[in-house]
Amino acid sequence: MRISPELSIIVPAHDAGSFIAHTIASIRAQQFDAWECIVVDDGSTDSTFLEAQRAASGDSRFRFVRQSCGGASKARNRGFLESLSSAPYVSFMDADDVWEPNAVSTLVSRLKTNPQAIGAHGLAEFIDKDGLPVAVGDFSAFGRRRLGYYQGKIIVWPLSSPTVFETLVWTGPVYPPGLLVARREAYERVGLYDPRLRYCEDWDMCLRLSRIGPIEFVNEVLLHYRRHGANASMDIRSTRKSVRRLHYKTFFSPENSPEQREMLRAGWKAWQVFKLREKCKQAAAAGLKGSLWTVLRTAAELLIHLLRFARGHPTQSGI
Repeated sequence: MRISPELSIIVPAHDAGSFIAHTIASIRAQQFDAWECIVVDDGSTDSTFLEAQRAASGDSRFRFVRQSCGGASKARNRGFLESLSSAPYVSFMDADDVWEPNAVSTLVSRLKTNPQAIGAHGLAEFIDKDGLPVAVGDFSAFGRRRLGYYQGKIIVWPLSSPTVFETLVWTGPVYPPGLLVARREAYERVGLYDPRLRYCEDWDMCLRLSRIGPIEFVNEVLLHYRRHGANASMDIRSTRKSVRRLHYKTFFSPENSPEQREMLRAGWKAWQVFKLREKCKQAAAAGLKGSLWTVLRTAAELLIHLLRFARGHPTQSGI
């Protein structure tokens, strides 16, 4: 007898033929059985579709959709619209990442025991293209160090506290997307992924979700994030440009409550002070090492943060 799905797993896939079988295997290995999975082949030019079908063979919980290449946001949106509206939880899993067997059960359990939370997320570690660990501890440390605005300054958020709007504005620790399981009703309230954002679209979604409620933080590694040459996030220059657009969009969003608008105004200045102190330490360390170029570059960055502090709000250009 088939169990009615509680969780819809959306997997956007573009030219992921080398990795998607591993992703699907990790989905099938979950200790939580009540799920459906929609794989959206976003205009792949390799064997992605066939590899996905082969890996899911015999499992009726999988469904497959093909579309012309439109980007990750459009693929996720298509998968969400194709998913069963009766499933109360949703997760978006990238086609090259791998879940721990207890990932879904852990996150769904946290949501079931915390009705006020709109989502739950854990931590990730790096793996390479062959699935071997890389820089163990680095990425989970990034996820634990959530920086948030509190009482006039930026602080390291307590591990016992949920991830909230005040923390997600400044850093994006809920990454990659498979770290998050959220309530379908929350996604229905905030709307679909923004296709105008080529990068940071998942960060934007987390911010929008956090406007309406907290996201439970699970201090446990639940996913392995694969690093390889085709990772979209490897394009550093374009990513930074998208971060600037994201800050601008978030700051001036009509969806912000009066309290959130006030927090953003005060938090923006507090963030510049935080970065100024950080850059001063970097410049001093570079000076001790005799690295004149690093000192000059850091001094220029100090001026930028001073200008941002004086202006009091982000711009799309970032200056």
